[in-house]
Amino acid sequence: MALRPGRRLMAAAGPAHQLAHNENPFGPPAEVRAALHEAIAVTNRYPQFRPDELTGLIAGWQGLSADAVAVGQGAGGVAHDLFRAVLRPGDNVVCTAPGFDLYPMLCEMTGTHAATVDMAPGGRNDLTGLARHIDDRTRAVVLCNPDNPTGTLTGWADLSDFFARVPQDVTIVLDEAYVDFAPEFDAPAPRERLDAWPNLMILRTFSKSHGLAALRVGYALGSPDLVRRIRRHQLPFAIGQFQLAGVRAALAAQEEVKERVAQIVAERERVRAELLRRGWSVPRSHANFLWLEGAERPQLALDALTRAGIAVRHHPGRGIRLTVGDKAANDAVLSALHRV
Repeated sequence: MALRPGRRLMAAAGPAHQLAHNENPFGPPAEVRAALHEAIAVTNRYPQFRPDELTGLIAGWQGLSADAVAVGQGAGGVAHDLFRAVLRPGDNVVCTAPGFDLYPMLCEMTGTHAATVDMAPGGRNDLTGLARHIDDRTRAVVLCNPDNPTGTLTGWADLSDFFARVPQDVTIVLDEAYVDFAPEFDAPAPRERLDAWPNLMILRTFSKSHGLAALRVGYALGSPDLVRRIRRHQLPFAIGQFQLAGVRAALAAQEEVKERVAQIVAERERVRAELLRRGWSVPRSHANFLWLEGAERPQLALDALTRAGIAVRHHPGRGIRLTVGDKAANDAVLSALHRV
C-alpha cells in the first residue's frame, strides 16, 4: 500500500522542512479523517464530564482495568497532572541532561528542582548516575526510553535493576512516547510491569506513531492509587469529541499505523547509514529521529540545515536531534549535510 506524506501547512516564512518536533510525516488515515469529519456534527454538545469512554478504549487495548489508565492533553498534560499529584515545592526530580524539555519546565511550574545527570557515552541514560542522585528529597525519577533526544534504548533487564534501586516512595516516570518505533524492546506487557513495580508510571502518546499530534491525546499506565491521584488534578470536560473520535478510529486502523511506522523506521535506517558513511557519529536510534553527536561539527551542520530551510532541534555543545521525515525531507537533509 503506497502511503503519501501529509500536506505541509506553513507560513511562507516558515521552514521548508519541519524536522524539529518529531512529528509523524504522514497525514491521518482515511478512517481518522472520516471520524473527525463526523464529529463536527456534535460540537454543540459537551463531551463526557470525565473521559470514561476514552479511558475504557485505551484500557482494553492495553489489557488493563480502567482504574489503571489516566488520559490527558498529550503525554505532557498527563505528566503535568502527575507532577502536581506527587510533588511538593522543594522536592527533587532526577532526570537526564539533555532530555525532553518538558520535564525541567514542569519542575519550574511545581517549584521543584531538576537534579540532572549527564548522559553516558553513546547517548545513553546513565542509570548508575541517576540512582546515585536519589536522596531523601527525591520524589520522582524520569527516564525516557527510547531516549529523547538520542533515541537509544535501555533493555528491560537493565531497567529492572535500576527500578530495584529506587525507593518505593519515589515515583518512576517511564516516558515511552516513542516505544512503537522500537518493536525490539523486550519489556513484558504493562500489566506485568505494574504488578512488579507499583511506583511505576508509564507515559505514552498518540502524537507520534499514530500521527495525532494536533489532537493532543496522551495517557499514563500505573497503579490505581497513582491514577486516582492524577485524576484529582484534572479538569472536567477536558477530552473532547474530536479526541475521542480520532483515537477510536486510529485504534481501528492499527495495521495501517504499523505500516507507516515500518516506513519511518526504514527511512531512519537509510539516513543513518548514509550519515555514518560520511563520518558522522550517530547512535543507533529506536525512535523516529536521529542524534548527531558532538559540539563543533553539529554547529556547522545546523548552519547548513538552516540555510536549506530545514528546522531541527539543536542542543548547543551536545548535538542535533533530527526528525525522520518523508523521503523528500530526508533527502534534503542529506543534500545539506553533504557540504559539511
